[in-house]
Amino acid sequence: YFIFLFHGRPLSLALQKRQILVTLVEIALPLLFSGILIALRQKVSSINYPNATHYQSFGVSDLPFPLCYQDLQLAYVPANASVVRQITEDVQQMRGFETEEQFEEFVKTDPESGKILAAIVFEHQFTHDDEPLPLQVSYNLRFTYSPRNAPMREKSELNPNNDLDWHTLRLFPLIQLPGPREQRDTCGGTPGYYREGFLQVQHAVDRAIMKAYNSTAAEALLKHAQVLLARFPYPVFIYDVFILAIQSQLPLLLVLSFTYTSLNIIRAVVQEKERKLKEYMRMMGLSNWLHWSAWFLMFFLFLSISIFFVTVLICVKVSPNGAVLTYSDPTLVFVFLLVFAVSTINFSFMISTFFSRANVAAAAGGFIYFLSYLPYVFLWPRYDLLSHAQKVSACLISNVAMAMGAQLIGMFESKGTGIQWHNLFEPVTVDDDFSLAQVLGLLLLDSALYALVAWYMEAVFPGEYGVPRPWYFFILPSYWCSSPRVALLKEKEEEEEAEKVSKGEFIEKEPAGLVSGVKIKHLAKVFKVGNKTKEAVRDLTLNMFEGQITVLLGHNGAGKSTTLSMLTGLFPPSSGRAYISGYDICQDMALIRRSLGLCPQHDVLFDNLTVREHLLFFTQLKGYPRKKIPDEVDRILRILNLEDKRHALSKTLSGGMKRKLSIGIALIGDSKVVMLDEPTSGMDPSARRATWDLLQGEKRGRTILLTTHFMDEADLLGDRIAIMASGELQCCGSPLFLKNKYGAGYHMVIVKDAFCNVSEITRLVHMYVPDATLESSAGAELSYILPKESTSRFELLFAELEMNRDELGIASYGASVTTMEEVFLRVGKLVDSSLDIQAIQLPALQYQHERRSHDWTMDDSSSISGMTDVTDFTDSGTMISEDGSNIKLNTGTRLYMQQFYAMFLKRALYSWRNWKVMVAQFLVPLVFTVLALVVARTLPGSQITPLLRLALKHYGPTHVPVAVDVNAGPLATALAEIYTAQLPSQNYVLYNAVREGGAFNEHCVVGATFRSGSRKNTEVIGYFNNQGYHTPATALMLVDNALYKLLAGPNASIQTGNNPMPRNISETLVFHLHFCLNRGQTGFAIAINLMYGMASLASTFALLLVSERSVKSKHVQQVSGVYLSNFWFSALLWDLINFLLPCLLMLLVFQVFSVEAFVAENHLVDVLLLLLLYGWAVIPLMYLLSFLFSTAATAYTRLTIFNILSGTATFLAVTIMTIPELKLEDMSHLLDKIFLIFPNYCLGMSFSEFYQNYEIITFCTSSDFADFICKSYNITYQVNYFSMDEPGVGRFLVAMSLQGVVFIALLFLIELRCVHILLNLCRRRKKVLLLAEEALQPEDRDVAEERKRVMDCQPVVESMVDSPLILQELCKVYSGGQSLLAVDRLSLAVGKGECFGLLGFNGAGKTTTFKMLTGDESITSGDAFIDGYSILRDVKKVQQRIGYCPQFDAVLDHMTGRETLSMYARLRGIPEKYVTACVENVLRSLLLEPHADKLVRSYSGGNKRKLSAGMALIGGPPVIFLDEPSTGMDPVARRLLWDAITRTRESGKAIIITSHSMEECEALCTRLAVMVNGQFKCLGSPQHLKSKFGSGYTLLAKVRVETELEEMDLQLFKDFIESTFPGSSLKDEHQGMVHYHLTDKTLTWAQVFGVLETAKEKYSIEDYCVSQISLEQVFLSFAQFQHCAEACRK
Repeated sequence: YFIFLFHGRPLSLALQKRQILVTLVEIALPLLFSGILIALRQKVSSINYPNATHYQSFGVSDLPFPLCYQDLQLAYVPANASVVRQITEDVQQMRGFETEEQFEEFVKTDPESGKILAAIVFEHQFTHDDEPLPLQVSYNLRFTYSPRNAPMREKSELNPNNDLDWHTLRLFPLIQLPGPREQRDTCGGTPGYYREGFLQVQHAVDRAIMKAYNSTAAEALLKHAQVLLARFPYPVFIYDVFILAIQSQLPLLLVLSFTYTSLNIIRAVVQEKERKLKEYMRMMGLSNWLHWSAWFLMFFLFLSISIFFVTVLICVKVSPNGAVLTYSDPTLVFVFLLVFAVSTINFSFMISTFFSRANVAAAAGGFIYFLSYLPYVFLWPRYDLLSHAQKVSACLISNVAMAMGAQLIGMFESKGTGIQWHNLFEPVTVDDDFSLAQVLGLLLLDSALYALVAWYMEAVFPGEYGVPRPWYFFILPSYWCSSPRVALLKEKEEEEEAEKVSKGEFIEKEPAGLVSGVKIKHLAKVFKVGNKTKEAVRDLTLNMFEGQITVLLGHNGAGKSTTLSMLTGLFPPSSGRAYISGYDICQDMALIRRSLGLCPQHDVLFDNLTVREHLLFFTQLKGYPRKKIPDEVDRILRILNLEDKRHALSKTLSGGMKRKLSIGIALIGDSKVVMLDEPTSGMDPSARRATWDLLQGEKRGRTILLTTHFMDEADLLGDRIAIMASGELQCCGSPLFLKNKYGAGYHMVIVKDAFCNVSEITRLVHMYVPDATLESSAGAELSYILPKESTSRFELLFAELEMNRDELGIASYGASVTTMEEVFLRVGKLVDSSLDIQAIQLPALQYQHERRSHDWTMDDSSSISGMTDVTDFTDSGTMISEDGSNIKLNTGTRLYMQQFYAMFLKRALYSWRNWKVMVAQFLVPLVFTVLALVVARTLPGSQITPLLRLALKHYGPTHVPVAVDVNAGPLATALAEIYTAQLPSQNYVLYNAVREGGAFNEHCVVGATFRSGSRKNTEVIGYFNNQGYHTPATALMLVDNALYKLLAGPNASIQTGNNPMPRNISETLVFHLHFCLNRGQTGFAIAINLMYGMASLASTFALLLVSERSVKSKHVQQVSGVYLSNFWFSALLWDLINFLLPCLLMLLVFQVFSVEAFVAENHLVDVLLLLLLYGWAVIPLMYLLSFLFSTAATAYTRLTIFNILSGTATFLAVTIMTIPELKLEDMSHLLDKIFLIFPNYCLGMSFSEFYQNYEIITFCTSSDFADFICKSYNITYQVNYFSMDEPGVGRFLVAMSLQGVVFIALLFLIELRCVHILLNLCRRRKKVLLLAEEALQPEDRDVAEERKRVMDCQPVVESMVDSPLILQELCKVYSGGQSLLAVDRLSLAVGKGECFGLLGFNGAGKTTTFKMLTGDESITSGDAFIDGYSILRDVKKVQQRIGYCPQFDAVLDHMTGRETLSMYARLRGIPEKYVTACVENVLRSLLLEPHADKLVRSYSGGNKRKLSAGMALIGGPPVIFLDEPSTGMDPVARRLLWDAITRTRESGKAIIITSHSMEECEALCTRLAVMVNGQFKCLGSPQHLKSKFGSGYTLLAKVRVETELEEMDLQLFKDFIESTFPGSSLKDEHQGMVHYHLTDKTLTWAQVFGVLETAKEKYSIEDYCVSQISLEQVFLSFAQFQHCAEACRK
């Protein structure tokens, strides 16, 4: 298995290697985002402070400036103790309250409360008035909720550290910046302990407490000791605002940079599942865990590369300003990102298991991925309030965990330590309890969880392919230790015998002595579609033997592919058993798959691997021995004849070669059981023959099961043939056995002339062979069944026909024994009698055609009367012909309107059928906006601030430095001793701060020095470290404690607390004002989320376009004559209507949430205008960009990414640059102008500005005071929201309306190929030169005559009158590395009522010719005329006059058959009232009625082809191109199609058809040409070609071969033939099947037949068939040309 991992990786790596661009983008996107950070880093300069910062000390005895002049009171609680009153009076005048509750009530309700400076609350229960204070005093100071003296700047700024309250929740700021906090404020700044008077009141109360204890001693002490406070000095530092940017943007940028990767992973995994590649590889023996781990390794490698670069970029010093992360350890950052990458990959894997369609998965995946980041946006503002458990549980979402981690890294950076391996387990500050180690652990846990979910989901819901397990499967012991069980075949033998008898006569008994490789018993499969159940396979019992080829035949939809899929484990059988080489398919699929080869119906190949890589890859999957692999690969390449293509990418191969490669993959690695599903479809005859030989040669020792639509293939290859119909086995046996059971005898096929007298021929046949029946008359063929019994009379009959050939109008005739085809048709009839009536003899129709074909005078309408209903009478009473050719078509404006309607309907149906996508479209922007609003609503307003005791113990273990002067007096020394033990002088602080870095601030909070001042005074200075919020008060408290203890002894203490008052009335008002200004954030949030939502909404508009273009449906629509303007404007209109809905819902959301900015004063209309203009701009942009993609899934993901980048990223860049501290305003204005070209940017900005403008207007106009504030901050606003200047949104509106126009103009430029045409004009000259060099090769006479005829006529006139299609010297040169002449000077005229067959090998230039004629490819030189219009000049006119059925089905999955046909009928301009009747007719004539109202995606291959042909026939265009119309159809369907085509031809249309099936050409074509290397090699009617290039008869005989006598028997027979028919040549022989060419011109039918009839017994001829040389032989004789030419070219 590991061999595979190392070899299978090249698979994904090789895939990636070839998708260089995608890979680069994946690696580059994270780099781009880290680039944004680096660019910011470059711009944001930091300021260096080279000296340490020292601060002055300050006194706390007087109130600060404004407070000392105001008449303020102190309140005290409790009012019932005299000592409290006395202390308070000592401080200032006062007012007492009984209890704290009374006081709070007073504050909240009474406006007078503004006069109270603070309240002093003692926390003691005083029982009576005179009770003294206890020794250990504890009191709280209650100041106003929000500081009175906060500087203006702090009141409004959006800094979370701002001064709106006392911050009693935390000891340290949440976001720390490098450098001293409040650098310029000597007294400590926010929260204003000094400027609010807290320290002064505290000190005064402390002094009063001392006095209350001992008045006189206290007086004396306080006179001598002067208490001062000072800040700790701060060491050298660099001030850097950038850290703010990191903290806010890093998580978002990381999420964005991984979004694309995540989308890509989901898309890649699901696409592999959707394209069946995964199941196919599993069938080939790839185990599941290997598959996942291979994917995982690949993505992991990629991500680790990009993460490595990101780490380098982020951690290396890029600019003089320093690195993005200056302090952190790069290895740790790398590990963190890697762990995140692992969880992202697993997250994507998990999401991918929920989806089976790549489009939906990518869309939903991106949405979910980003959505999972949003909880973080919610949680971040409330980070301080979360408990540990909440943080951990939030981190179960990997994106949130990553964001938290990035956040932590940012916080460590700002602390100045950076994240290191040693502090991995520590939280940032004391307040926090969350460390990076926890984040990493949680990310790994997430990855494990996601992987588990993915594993479980995949086992229980494996998608439409694969065997689901029960939901409790992991409990079952069998899941963990399954052992292969070889089926006990013995017990079952008896049952089997019984079955045989019951099954009856149509099953040949099984050959003895052969090992059965595959045993099927009572297999059944039921599909549930909605609430209907459909039995696809019923009770199938069948054995297949080793060394044999078993062929499975059946109609489209008879259950063949279903059976194959069950045998290969694609889906589980509903009941029954099957054993492959003895293992049960339900239990031991893994073992079976090792020896199972499979070639599915559609090529399942990797686009970007070469042929050789495919073979290597699958050989390794099968676990083939290492050493033998290269030889095995070479052997397969040799027998496939693909040696020259071994290094070609699979997507460059032609259809036939892809099939060959698929067959090679099935055979490689010694597969014991090989299943081939229609292996030869799409190959030309010579390739098909080669494949037959290959399979015959490979069948020894293998069990081969093959399905096919080609009966000759079944006949030739099948050792046993099983025929299925409607899910049941009808018969099974060797070809001969079946022919005897079902065969009716001989078939006589007569090819009719134009003036054939059918009734006369029938009479003649009946004369000789009374029991003969007319079997069918399809196309130009007439066939009779002549029963076996009357063989003897054949000679006479043939002689008679031979004589009267000309009178009877017989072009040629032949006779053959029952073919496999007939057996098949008969089996089908027996099962489904309804089929029989319609398909094999459409009696009414048939005879009318006979009449009509020799009687042109009859009225058009009567010929169809056999099949028309009364409903087909139109208002005027005339009747519609079947394809609507006799109706006057709409032209001009009516046609325009009708087409518009058709195209509009198409878009509408798409949306309607994909309503899930639609709903998702609507909801995405809504969900995002609602989230934004909810977040904005619940942004934590300031909470009630709790009580904070100012004790040191909250800070954890701390050092308190104390310094005492050398010459300090006794008082100082005593105080110091009381304060604490001695320490070295003040420099200790600086030295340590430098050494410990950021951690110092947490360990060293306060300090003190004691020194003798002047006049016997002692100065006591309390030092505080201002990095903490509350250190000044703590420092003062410790100093005062020392004084108090000196008075009252060591037990005494004072404990102060800070407990702010609740909000009073005015503060509540102000709070609202802040809330209003803060809501600018809301505008920002709404804008970002709206853009995110719109990004994914907008990209859905390109989905249908991309898929239409990739399945070529758009081309077919153009060929059907749709005007470009119709095509695009209908789409635009529908998409705008579509876009309107989410917009209206959006307005509804704004209304519900009553977002004033968007609701007040009719603003909803303005907002709607913004949104609609955005739609108008973005939809054409999406259309334009849709040209860059070939699959809808990639288009969706990449467009979403584009939208996000062009919207969110640009918006963020500009918004970040407007932060005033960064000093980048000019830059931001410039960018703002540039980004106007992106609709997404305009949308985001306009919303954000609109919102801000509103908020500012409401605030600034609310009162004079507010107005004054606005002016003083020069806040600008525009009364007219749509003004052109900031912050109006006028320029965005103008930009968007212009964008729409420009994009549409560009779209039409591209569509009309303007640039293309100019280039072509330049190129054409070169090409003409090239053509001149190639001399004309010698031409066939017929071809030369045709050329002459074309050159002489007047093409325009001629093509109007007589031959609707004329080609003149048509050439096509592909100019690649070496220019290739694909089509070489074709000249041809096709007349009315003519069906012209274009034959040739794969690569002869047929499809290229078609593409030029339909305007898909440009014409190098020459011209073509259709119905009088030149294809060079009037492409549009031409396209309305042709019907085109392309080689691959260009049908749109989301429409039903009827809707598709109606659309094309309308495009052609059939008047509305006739459309339904026309469509009905086409459906009926192609037998599509039962499927008319099913979605096209549920059609089988054959039905899709029918529909494609129907699209070409509808509306009766004068010229119809059919490119291989019958590939993949079963015989019945094929006959129907031929019928429809013939009827069309007879109504006077010109039809051009290419085909690989020669019988098809014989049945349909009146003239045909064989094309080799872009030239016609011969041209003429089938009969003409036969007589010219092949004369005589073909004899196919099958001799019964006994193994021993093999050579003998055959040799005898060969000798007999060669002696009887001199000059006969043996063309080929396979297993007793001989194919002779009887060249003797004099032979007649009768003779040949007579001779063989007599020899039948003697040479044990099983069966023989004599016919005139078939077209196939003529065709193969030209095959040599192509190969010679190719050889020469090389």
